[in-house]
Amino acid sequence: MSEFIYETNTISKILEDYEWDNVWWEQTNNETAKRILYIGDSISCGTRRLVTSLSKSEILCDGFGTSKALDNPHFKPSLELFMKQQSKCDAILFNNGLHGWHLSDEEYEKYYDEMLLFLRKAEKPIFIVLTTDVVMNQSHNEIVKARNEIAKGLARKYHFPVIDLHTVASNNAEYHDPDGVHFNAKGYELLAKCILESIA
Repeated sequence: MSEFIYETNTISKILEDYEWDNVWWEQTNNETAKRILYIGDSISCGTRRLVTSLSKSEILCDGFGTSKALDNPHFKPSLELFMKQQSKCDAILFNNGLHGWHLSDEEYEKYYDEMLLFLRKAEKPIFIVLTTDVVMNQSHNEIVKARNEIAKGLARKYHFPVIDLHTVASNNAEYHDPDGVHFNAKGYELLAKCILESIA
């Protein structure tokens, strides 16, 4: 079972019942390897260290995982503080789609676009990471599909490459945890391999 909380209900409030941030700097004294910042949710937390491991530490994957929805006013300030503490960053991976069920598609696109504009200030290559599927909740899964289309549209707008974790996850449903959202070790390994192949 995952150590992270997933909001199973479609609530109408900005905050979920349980909010969390999970931050990680990988091998802080290694100044020679390529270093990326992976901004995401619990799925990013489950894959980031595997990216480093599978690359044999040639790519270090720092992480800012959070349950914050895109309209959370503390998202950008928290992320900005994290980024100021990074000694080096060669690329940014961005994903946010499994939280903030209160957002309409229009609101989601607006706040996603605003976040990309914020991230562009770092002047680093940005990769859009598509959100993985939700097996046990069809209504949430439909929202995820719509959000991925929005993310792909914004990727085209800004000419950002896309990392399609959704296809990997949906084609390997047997590797989901019983909660239908998170993954077992094999599932996270497949996602990490997809990321590594996209950024190497």
